[in-house]
Amino acid sequence: MGYSDFANIFSETKTYKSVETFAAEHRIDLAELKATTTDVFRKDGKIPAIKHVNACFNLGRPLPLLSTKNYVEQIESAINNEQYD
Repeated sequence: MGYSDFANIFSETKTYKSVETFAAEHRIDLAELKATTTDVFRKDGKIPAIKHVNACFNLGRPLPLLSTKNYVEQIESAINNEQYD
């Protein structure tokens, strides 16, 4: 069993809150978070964008990786769709 198999099993066994849910709980402006994360993604890429999301929450611990990864991938998809429109 490889890493991706383990990751798929792990992700199916536990659900994580979305970044949007965390933002609402911590009173973070979602529009500003999306705009700044999009800027970081365009300039520096996916991993810095994930780190940026965690830095915006300033919790002392990172948000679940699956949550931040999915959020940044949504932004990536939106950017890619803009390029093809």
